[in-house]
Parts: sequence; structure tokens; C-alpha cells
Amino acid sequence: MKKTTFVGLIILAMAVFGTGFANAQTNGPTGISVRLGAYFPTNSLGSDLASTWFAGGIDYKLNTLSVKAPITNTEGYFGISADYYGHGGDNDIPVALTYNLRQGQIVFSAGIGPDFRNATDLTDNGVGIAEQVGIAYEFVHSYTPVFIAAKYFFASKPELSGAGVYLGIRF
Repeated sequence: MKKTTFVGLIILAMAVFGTGFANAQTNGPTGISVRLGAYFPTNSLGSDLASTWFAGGIDYKLNTLSVKAPITNTEGYFGISADYYGHGGDNDIPVALTYNLRQGQIVFSAGIGPDFRNATDLTDNGVGIAEQVGIAYEFVHSYTPVFIAAKYFFASKPELSGAGVYLGIRF
């Protein structure tokens, strides 16, 4: 089994298993989250370019699309997530419709949507379908909570798959 596939399956399993421990609360007053961090390609072609890439993203909570959570004291909702990770002229921009589960300070998420590739050093440019899973932890219960997050991106081209770690703020 490829290293990328194995790592992705482990993270996916953790996210699915962990939804039972997910936490409930709101995403700040506006439902917008912004994050910056680092991306670590799990494919050797990507990591040969650089072991660490720049990463950033934004999420928007779709307040009108809240759903019944499968566990008491949790909040389930849909959102839109847009990320960017790149190094030099190579980058990927995954945009996903996400399902999120919250309870207290922890948020688990999973999403699917298009990714926009510009990575001629690794693969062809284009658009494909990508998936992502993630977990976030809020440190501060305030008007603008600070959080850390980790996401794994299953890019439409395996050369662009990998993990991101972030520090962010919710507005």
C-alpha cells in the first residue's frame, strides 16, 4: 500500500471514529474562520520539491444548513472550505462542501469538492475532485476564538496529497 494512501486512510479512520467525541458550539458570530500554516506533502514527488509548503484557508459556516447531529450535545452543520497550499510555482486550491461536528472545543470535518491544480513540476494543471478530513481545537472561548487545526487533503492527483497544520481565528 502506498504511503499516501495509508496515511490518508489512518486520518480518515480517526475522523470517522472521532466523530463520537466531537464537540458542540458556534463558529464565532459571523461563521467565518481564517487559518495560516504549513503543508506537508505525503507523496515523494511533492516532498522532493520541498518538505514544507505554505498553507492557508478560510471556512464559512452555512447557518441555514444546520443538521441534526448524531450524538447528543453536538452540533452538526455544513460549511464551505477553501484552502491554498503551494511552493514556488506549484499549488493546489481545494474548495469543498464540508460536514462538521462540534462539541465544546473540538470540531471534526469531512468534505468533497473541486481542486484547482497549478503544478506543472509535479503533474498536469487542471481541475479534479478532491476530498479532505480535519480536526480543530479552540483554545479561547471568546468573541473571536483562536484555534489549531490539522487537515489531510486527498487531492485529485496523488502528487498533491498531504497534511496541513494551522493556527487560525474565528470571526
